[in-house]
Amino acid sequence: MAIVFDLDGTLSDPLTGVAASLNYALDRLDMERKDESDLKKYIGPPLPDIFSDLLATKDEIRINQAISFFRERYFKVGYRENLLYPGISDLLKSLWEGGFRLYIATAKKETTAEAVADYFSISHFFTGISGCGLKKKKIDLLNDIRRRENGNPLTMIGDRYLDMEAGKAAHCRCIGVLWGYGGRKELLDAGADALCNSPMALNRMLLEKYQSDGPPG
Repeated sequence: MAIVFDLDGTLSDPLTGVAASLNYALDRLDMERKDESDLKKYIGPPLPDIFSDLLATKDEIRINQAISFFRERYFKVGYRENLLYPGISDLLKSLWEGGFRLYIATAKKETTAEAVADYFSISHFFTGISGCGLKKKKIDLLNDIRRRENGNPLTMIGDRYLDMEAGKAAHCRCIGVLWGYGGRKELLDAGADALCNSPMALNRMLLEKYQSDGPPG
């Protein structure tokens, strides 16, 4: 059985680094900085969508300039201003030892996602780590993983509506986590099949599903 995790807000809390890097981009563009609390809603969506909203523009040149400034800081220090949620290491270890194939599918660039996983020493748990960057959407990543899994069922785990919508479009079982940046209503409205409020509860739910469906394979 294959399980696909979102990264930001699901495995780790990137708010400090993301907020500081967004404000760095705003500084470089001579725009007003935002309070960290006002930037929480931008954990999860792709960078083009974030800067289109922050800059109130559809101008691709200006958006791409902002993205370049964001990445300038984020790639240097921002990705390390990040915290692995309590219980995540134990969750991944339990699932990996149980024979599940684990993946990451994130709106980040793939190289950034790999750097974050390496920073937290969790890379070895994953069969694959994939990122959208500026060209792909999360459903594309899920469809790629499905092909890699020979069409076998996938479970998508994430904290935002984007994760649930992509999962549903790719015919995944979708589990929303409540320790990230999306709330109960957001996740259920987006089609979550189940919700979990802790990594321990998620581990229990996945193992029970495994016991009812048969061994991962």
